[in-house]
Formats: sequence, structure tokens, C-alpha cells
Amino acid sequence: MIAIILAGGQSTRFGQPKAFATIQGEMFYQRIIRELEATNMFNDIVISTNDQIKSLFDYDQIVVDDEAHKDKGPLAGIYTVMTQYQDAELFFVVSVDTPMITGKAISELYQFLVSHLIDDHLDIAAFKEDGRYIPTIAFYSPNAMSAISEALHSNDYSFKNVYKQLSTDSLDVKAVNSPDYWYKNINYQQDLDSLNKII
Repeated sequence: MIAIILAGGQSTRFGQPKAFATIQGEMFYQRIIRELEATNMFNDIVISTNDQIKSLFDYDQIVVDDEAHKDKGPLAGIYTVMTQYQDAELFFVVSVDTPMITGKAISELYQFLVSHLIDDHLDIAAFKEDGRYIPTIAFYSPNAMSAISEALHSNDYSFKNVYKQLSTDSLDVKAVNSPDYWYKNINYQQDLDSLNKII
């Protein structure tokens, strides 16, 4: 099983690459790697990023988007990693701007996926908030590759385009007994300031 940390965004709203912002003295990407490693669930943890910042990571397993799909958003990052790890049975995706993700949440989503896998033949198990999928905290089967590839070759690089083609189910974020900031995106500097005050 492979974990993919999506860290290829331009971070224009935040003002700097979010991967290197810090929370409690730890860079976002380092904190997420630590949580992923603590689950003991993953054979590899891969950072998906862009050429401009790849050298800034103090980490070896870095994948840059395939040239053909450059600047096509997070789907390109997922697809590029999938193509490089074709033996993987499952991929867990998390966005680097979700620094408070917990091993508990990851484990609960995995258990949800496994419990529905046989009967429902799920391609994707994602978290959901207020009825909306959170596609950047989700497990993806290799079966999703073809739908992602199709989206990347179209003019619609949205997750919605992919999800409607696949067998997808979700676990509500409230099912995880953790403070509700565990799944929150940090989009602006004030989001980080608010989070620091809470924790």
C-alpha cells in the first residue's frame, strides 16, 4: 500500500509553499509523514510535487508530475505516482495542507474500506463532510487509474468527473472521534493562525 502526499499546488492564497509551513515546530509535510509512518500501514510514502520545489524537501521519495499532465492539478499527481507504483494494491491520498491528519482517521477509513470492499467492490473510499466528498483524504484502488487518465486527457480535471465513473463510498468525518480540525485545509495564513490558537 502506497501513501501519496499531494504537495504540488502553487499555494498562491497562502503566500508560500504550504509543505514547508510549520505547526508546533514541524513542517506540514514532515508531520504528515510521521503520522503515516506511525500507522505501519504503508510500504512507501511518496511526495507528489513540482519541479520548482522538489529540491526543498528533506526526503528521498519524491515524484514530479509527468510532463504530459503538468499543471493539471491533484489528479495528475495521483496518476503519476500510480503509474510508477503499478504493483501497489491500494493508494492513500492526503493533501499536504491537511497537517493535522491523524493515524486514527486513516485507520478508520481503511477499516471502512475493507468492510465494504467485497460486497461493494469499491474503487474509492473517501471522507465526507456535510454531504461532500473530501477527495484529498481518500483511498484509491488501482482500478481508478483509467478514469483518472480519461479525465486528464479531457478538459475536466475535477475529482467529480472521476468519482461519477467509479464505485465510491464515504465515511463521515464526524465518525472519527478526534478534534474536528484533523481534516481541515490550511488555505490562508489566517487559517494557520487560528489553528495554532486552538491547539
